[in-house]
Amino acid sequence: MFIYRHFRQTFNLYLILIPELLFLLCLFGYLVFMIIYKWLFFTVKDSQTAPSILIHFINMFLMQGDSGQPLYPGQVGLKEPYVHRVG
Repeated sequence: MFIYRHFRQTFNLYLILIPELLFLLCLFGYLVFMIIYKWLFFTVKDSQTAPSILIHFINMFLMQGDSGQPLYPGQVGLKEPYVHRVG
């Protein structure tokens, strides 16, 4: 932010920096949500059958519809509209 302001490129501040920060915060916020959800709703007994967060995260970027076992109810419905638009 200080570099953009120093070189008087305020348009880069609004058009590059803020959207990048928003994207990263949403992306890692969703990852933190999935981690906390998995900690709360899957016990040690369920650890062998619990879905993998890494696989879900990779499939989210590859935009694959079938990510195996969903982590939480409604996850497939949340991701499906975006998969069908691109694919």
